[in-house]
Amino acid sequence: AGSWSGAVGDPDAEDVVNLRGAFIDGIDWFDSRFFRISPIEARMMDPQQRLLLETTWEALEDAGIDPDRLRGSRTGVYAGVGSSEYRDLLESGNLAHSYLGTTGSVAVGRIAFALGLEGPAMPIDMACASSLAAVHQAAVGLRTGEVDVALAGGVNVVLSPAVSGFMMEIGMLSPTGQCRPFDASANGYVRGEGCGMVVLKRLSQAEADGDRIYAVIRGAAVNQNGASAGLTVPNGPAQERVMEEALAQAGVSPSDVDYLEAHAVGSQLGDPIELNAAASVYGKGRDGELPLLVATVKSNIGHLEWAAGVAALIKTVLSMNKGVIPGSLHFQDPNPNVEWDRIPVRVVSDTTDWPPVSGRRPLAGVNAFGLSGTNAHVLVEGYGAPPAPGEGTAERTARLLPLSGKSEGALRELAQRYLGWLDGTQGPASDATLSDLAWTAGVGRSHFPHRAGLVFSDAEELRSGLRAMAGADDAPGAETPVEAARVAFVYTGHAGGWVRMGEGLHRSEPVVRAVLDRCDDLVRQERGASLLDVMFNRSATGHELDDPAWAEPAAYALECALTALWASVGIRPSVVVGTGSGRVAAAQAAGVFGLEDGLRLAAALGELRKALPGQDAQAARESLKAVLAGVTFAAPSVSLVGNAAGEVVESVDTLDIDYWLREDRDPGGLSGWAKTPSGLGVDLVLEVGPSSMSGEGFVRAVASAYEAGLGISFAGLFAGEARRRISLPTYPFQRRRHWV
Repeated sequence: AGSWSGAVGDPDAEDVVNLRGAFIDGIDWFDSRFFRISPIEARMMDPQQRLLLETTWEALEDAGIDPDRLRGSRTGVYAGVGSSEYRDLLESGNLAHSYLGTTGSVAVGRIAFALGLEGPAMPIDMACASSLAAVHQAAVGLRTGEVDVALAGGVNVVLSPAVSGFMMEIGMLSPTGQCRPFDASANGYVRGEGCGMVVLKRLSQAEADGDRIYAVIRGAAVNQNGASAGLTVPNGPAQERVMEEALAQAGVSPSDVDYLEAHAVGSQLGDPIELNAAASVYGKGRDGELPLLVATVKSNIGHLEWAAGVAALIKTVLSMNKGVIPGSLHFQDPNPNVEWDRIPVRVVSDTTDWPPVSGRRPLAGVNAFGLSGTNAHVLVEGYGAPPAPGEGTAERTARLLPLSGKSEGALRELAQRYLGWLDGTQGPASDATLSDLAWTAGVGRSHFPHRAGLVFSDAEELRSGLRAMAGADDAPGAETPVEAARVAFVYTGHAGGWVRMGEGLHRSEPVVRAVLDRCDDLVRQERGASLLDVMFNRSATGHELDDPAWAEPAAYALECALTALWASVGIRPSVVVGTGSGRVAAAQAAGVFGLEDGLRLAAALGELRKALPGQDAQAARESLKAVLAGVTFAAPSVSLVGNAAGEVVESVDTLDIDYWLREDRDPGGLSGWAKTPSGLGVDLVLEVGPSSMSGEGFVRAVASAYEAGLGISFAGLFAGEARRRISLPTYPFQRRRHWV
């Protein structure tokens, strides 16, 4: 209790005004390390700044947007934020405070700084209308093209006894500790804490990006009371005008609006003014059997002041999507100052289904006004039924769930959250829900140094992997993993029987299919037979893969297909190593020649190896020379290591016939050059070969690369599929106490 001495919410306070409130648990806790903020700086930061940072991150994750991908973008931040009651608390205790830590402009600027956003960052202070006005301003920025993405919302923290005392003195707060909107016993509101942020885009862009859309803002307006009865007194005609302006933007009939989320702070004067304004605007042409439904979230969670508007908007949109309106509490005796029998309005006092609509989408208004005289109104429309489960290919029988955190503890807790999310989920990995899970976790999250890549073929295998992660202990003295940056691709070129493994990837991976089909077309033109039929033993061709003339081009084609498949997930080599016949695929990967020239070279090498040591060897050698003469060589675009001794190819002049025919002493081709990659600054070695020739084998290889710290383009794991973003667990912040 002593920790809260002098603050609203102190359990030892004597004055009732300092006891009552809708408080956030752990307001003093914050994950400063996640946002790269020192403990000393975090301690001097207003909790409003901390809440905005964490809630913005969670909003982006809920939207399935990787926050890191917004760096440098025209993303704007618009947030309702008032004066700092944390500063008031410090000053009342004669404690030092930080200007940067307690000013509204920095509260919003910190979000832009932390995420690298380059659109406008606007703190908006319009008292209780602030956060809804922030949504309006964000919509304006999107309509005018000033921003491409907007983060809009607000925050409120209740700390200052002086502020609460003033509100009680002028009759704003309820002495009984309940907000009773629209009721005869209404006597004010209860102060509440909260933070809400929404992610906004132009509808066309959101649809093009495949975003999960909760609702569409059809109209938004802000105005001022002007010379009304008093500075803080609500003005009915001004409220009507702001509603009408939002309606005009939306181009919808007033009678089509199903529901109004009212400001309604439990005022004997303000509630009737607002209800009458709503009845005047939305009652036009309305069927008496379908009154405008009205409720307010303030009766449930208190009045969040600067964050009240966004809380109301979020509640309304969730109600619309669920088809259920929560009851507005404490409504027992209707306010006698309202002519209830003459206005087409009904207060939702119990949980109620959203009114049925026919031929249109649900519509709702969200209203707010501030004691400074500001009125704000937003009209939202349902987007329609949730998108159907993603479509794809059943050939992909394994999926990768990438999890990451800035600490091992965060990684474990994230695994626990996913376990909870998976409750009741069954079926194979190719099921829509599990495929969409993997998609969203890959493309819709930032990826941090502590990583785990869980490969699963069904829900139970994923559940087992998550349990193991959640129960793991921290390694003693564990440090932040080093992220790999430079990769060596190794091409051993041992044809053998492993080339038959490519048939599954040919079916499931469009990138592999494109490369192999192109090679097949070229071989058909040259030989009149199908390379793929031989590779996959699909028909009695009379040719076998034991024949080097077929094995060499088959191995080359598969290695090139794997190179392209790795590129599709964002992994390209900094160094390529080729041993034996793998030199041809290595040179192609290094950009020495194109796919077609490499295939002709591999085929000629195969013919030569088939002929040796027979009498046709000389003819095959001459044929190889002719092929080499027709190849257009280019300097390697990456370091090319051409043999087991680890020699780097410095010039294409060395790529003569002897280079291609050279035999390596080490049949494995790995040990001789083992020291070369470190000399070339390589962090990770990846063998392009049989280990990744099945769908699951490739996914497991990607998981290993991910855990090693490589940046993965997860969209490549879903080529040819239409997936959807779904709601997944958000980052488990590892908070610590930061308080004076």
